[in-house]
Parts: sequence; structure tokens; C-alpha cells
Amino acid sequence: MSTRNIVLRPVVTQEMKDAAVRVLESGHYIRTTPDEVSEGKSLEQEFGAFVARSDRGRPHVANVANGTAAMQLAWLICDIQPGDEIIVPANTFSSVAHCVTLVGAKPVFADVEPDIYNIDPKSVEAVLTPRTRGIMPVHTAGHAADMDPIMAIAKKHDLVVVEDACQCIGGRYKGEPVGTFGGVGTYSFVQNKSLTCGGEGGALASFDEAKMRRAFNLANHGRGAQFHAGNRSEHPTFEVIHDEAGFNYRQSEILSAIARVQLRSLPQWIRIRKQRADLYRMLIADADLPVSTFLPRPWADHSYVRFEMRVPQHRDPLMRHLQANGIKAQIHYPTPLHLDEPYKSKYGYRAGMLPAAEQLAKEILTLPLYPQLTEDDCEYVVGHMKTFFAQLARTVS
Repeated sequence: MSTRNIVLRPVVTQEMKDAAVRVLESGHYIRTTPDEVSEGKSLEQEFGAFVARSDRGRPHVANVANGTAAMQLAWLICDIQPGDEIIVPANTFSSVAHCVTLVGAKPVFADVEPDIYNIDPKSVEAVLTPRTRGIMPVHTAGHAADMDPIMAIAKKHDLVVVEDACQCIGGRYKGEPVGTFGGVGTYSFVQNKSLTCGGEGGALASFDEAKMRRAFNLANHGRGAQFHAGNRSEHPTFEVIHDEAGFNYRQSEILSAIARVQLRSLPQWIRIRKQRADLYRMLIADADLPVSTFLPRPWADHSYVRFEMRVPQHRDPLMRHLQANGIKAQIHYPTPLHLDEPYKSKYGYRAGMLPAAEQLAKEILTLPLYPQLTEDDCEYVVGHMKTFFAQLARTVS
């Protein structure tokens, strides 16, 4: 078969282009106050409606520059202090641990459940100490973490729960949107996520309005009510006062406008992702390939930001074979965080301490999955997997 280019491509539509041009022509690129009429404010309201719960309604939302900024701000508004410990999964993206470190706290790594790749509540209990202040479950690849036991642990030990829903926008746990179970949910809008916004973007969500207002203020250089009141004063000298030291974590109005367009299409994009994931699973099973996939847990509505499988043997040569044929197969994640340099030497982690995460690092392989992926593309990918294992069998024999 001829070589194709099966690589994640963000969706770009004329409506998205028109939205960007509209903001460019308006000359209003940066939102500087929380309540001004703006693309960012509208996105907060619309995203809040998207992740609304059936039992609690719409959470408050703070629109920020990216998912990493959202996570760092989440720990700050939860008043995490230097020396506090935050439990995070070992099999996830580096920023999950980095954001804990950046607020002066210590990331403590828990193992993951080997079928759904999410933090294992039993491992969370095993690493609790008197210094533990919080837990960050990551809803990995679009599959929700098991929130009921996590929230039970948090309640028992009076812990803060910040959900990393960056990979799981549109995913649900027992019928309710992820990111709405803990005190704060964090989200990412970037190229390899469900919502790409044409660049980098993110958000926090919470039913605590004061926390969301503080998150936006921190993202806007620490400008709070007294700053804005001072700007409106007839005599602003010495009245334009910052509430606290802040950051420039604001999202561009252009990107917010694009995200608003994408949000309307997101349910349909997720339906396509689910269909392609089901097709991958069926084609792999029909071909009887020596890899393992998993079905979502009954309580999870998977949003499939990625399609991951386990390849117990020959994972790396399979990946190279797929890549040589234009298929962007990847590993998520090749080094568990407890064995990464910022944490391994500092905290004394060693191989063997978190066996499920370490085994996943040796076996996980991610296949391309995005809304424009066709059924024929899926057949092409699995066809090259079949070719690889057939060639391997001939070599061994």
C-alpha cells in the first residue's frame, strides 16, 4: 500500500478564520478586566455551560493562557504552601509535577491502575503522610479517574482535590463532567487536546466564585478590585494598587474567539473520536494482534483525546515501523515522573517503586486519533501493524 501521512492535524474551518479576523480587526487583543465584554468572558460562560453538572449547575470559570498555568494557579488559590505534599500519578505529563514544585510544594508520586492508566486510589492511601495537603487525579487520555474513592480519601484526611482534566474535556464520570468533583478542575486547549483554540489556552473551573476571581486576577498581573477602582478614580496616583504579585497568564482574545467556535463542534468531534477508537479496537481484535486494548470502565464516558494500547513485546520496533510508513505513533509517557531527574535524585525514588507506571512506560503506544481520521486511515494503520507482526513471525521462524 502507498505511504500516507497519518498525523494529528487540528481542525481549521472558515468560521474559525472569520472569528480570528473579527478580533484582529477589532483591535481588542487582550482582556484586562474580569467583567469586560470580551471573547474571553464569553468563553468562560460558554465553557461553564459545557461542563455544567445536572445536580449543581454551571461552575465559575477562569480563562487563562494554557493548562500548565491553570494547574499552577489552582494550587495557589487553594493556598498550598512550601513544604506541603501533593499526591500525583507517576504516569503523566511533566507539568503535573512541575506545577506542584513551582508553588514550593513536594510532588509525591502514586502508582496507576494498569488498565485505565489513571491514579490508583490504593496507591494514594499508601503514600499519605502528615504533610499531605492535596491530590491531583489526572483523567488520562480522555478516560476519567475513579473519583469516588479519591474523594472519600480526601474527605477522610481533609485534603484539597484539584482535577487535571486537560486530557479529558468532554469526558464524564458517572454521568457528570470531569473537573467538577474536586475543589478545582483544570483544562487545556492546545494542539494535541480535544479543543485546540489555534494555539495555547486553558481554564480553571470551580463552584467557588471567589477562587475563580482570584485565579483570573493572578493571571492578570495580580490586579484585583482595588487596582480597577484606582484606574477609574479621578485621582489615580497611589490608588492603582495590586492585590498580590501575579503573572501574565492571560489568553489572547483571538484564541478565545477560536475556542468559542470549536466548543460548539466539540460534541461531534468527540463522537467521531469514539467511533474511530471502536474501529481500531475491532480491527486489532479481528487481526488477533499481540497487543492489548481496554474497554472504558462502566462509569466512564471516554472522550478519546488519545487511543492507547499496550504492546508487551517489540513495542519500539513497531513504533519505528509505523513512523516509517507515515503513521505518527507515540509513547505516553516514556519516563515515569518519579524516575525523571528533577525528582528521582532529590527524593530518592528508584526503579521498582511504582511497578504499574514503570511497566506502562515500557509497553504503551499511542495511535493517531483526531476528528479528520477516516475509517480507511484506521485500516491503513492496523494494516501496517499486521505487516510488522507478520514480518516478525517470518524472521523468528
